[in-house]
Amino acid sequence: LIASIVMVCAGIISQQECRDAVNWEVYITIASAYGIGSALTESGLATVIANFLVKIGVGLGIGPAGLYGAVYFATFLISNVVTNNAAAALMFPIAITASTSTEGVDNQTMAYCLMLSASASFMSPFGYQTNLLIFGPGGYKMKDFLKIGTPMQLILWIFTTLILTNPLGVWWPSWIGTFAVFILVVVILVCPSAIRDLRRLKLDGKKPEGAND
Repeated sequence: LIASIVMVCAGIISQQECRDAVNWEVYITIASAYGIGSALTESGLATVIANFLVKIGVGLGIGPAGLYGAVYFATFLISNVVTNNAAAALMFPIAITASTSTEGVDNQTMAYCLMLSASASFMSPFGYQTNLLIFGPGGYKMKDFLKIGTPMQLILWIFTTLILTNPLGVWWPSWIGTFAVFILVVVILVCPSAIRDLRRLKLDGKKPEGAND
């Protein structure tokens, strides 16, 4: 904001150019998302959904893995609609109560699960500040976050559950596995689109003058 004021005062851009640069669609989308998030939280619907998912995880009968997986799924689902801080605050008492009443589940490990899942907001632009920062200037749509973020979300969900229920207590294989998954996602999802963009740029650069006239 200060930089914009300085640029206008210095005559670098005009007031009209400054107004035209505002992407009002992004602001409306963000305001709507916060409204929906507040409604979910205040009405208690988010708590009902979270409790329901946790009960499913416990009812699967696969021990701690079911509970960790259910808490992770519920938290990242909510964090993609409301902010990650709100999702963590909402899920914390539910997760700790469930871990205390479930044999073989450690509260500290459950806190790690909650922390990781609340930070995994890849499926929408509303879950984290950095998503919102690039949403407008990058020209992204909601489908872009779903296309790239959903596979990452599912992969991290599975890997986090496996790592947290690791009976050996050896953590370094998880680092290697996470890095391998990252490379796999980049190769499958990011590289093809990047290659297509490069080819398109090369083709545009080879067009003769006046080809677009």
